[in-house]
Amino acid sequence: MKKILSLSLILLAMLACGPKKIIESKYDNGNPKVVKYVKKINGKEQVIKEEYFYDNNVKKMEGEYTDEKRSGKWSAWYQNGKLWSEGMYSEGLRNGPGMVYHENGKKYIESFYTNDEKTGKWRFYDTTGKVIKEVDFDQILKSKMIKDSIPSKIK
Repeated sequence: MKKILSLSLILLAMLACGPKKIIESKYDNGNPKVVKYVKKINGKEQVIKEEYFYDNNVKKMEGEYTDEKRSGKWSAWYQNGKLWSEGMYSEGLRNGPGMVYHENGKKYIESFYTNDEKTGKWRFYDTTGKVIKEVDFDQILKSKMIKDSIPSKIK
């Protein structure tokens, strides 16, 4: 009996510490539009996860927060439920690789961000998965820096 009581108390404590689901807004049909998950951290309720939905209740986008800033992987979907894009965040800024997909599931854009700035080599694909364009944002930035360093009288 003591074991059951102890397990029940532990389970209750775990559930009480879990995130609270808040439906922030709904569509006219009653389906959720925005859902936030909040948790008490250091005595303050903070959003730790956010979900957006289409009116047909298919998930549109989701991601997590750390210290009230976007963090980790954020994903978005087409209205038919197929994956549209994925990207990484840290400290509220895009950082790291990103991927956008055509509705048929094939790659559309491979990207990379550093502190919300486009960096590295991006690849663009057609609907069959063939690379159709590459853009090196590091080279563009380097060219811009060189151009900006030339005195205006010389330009």
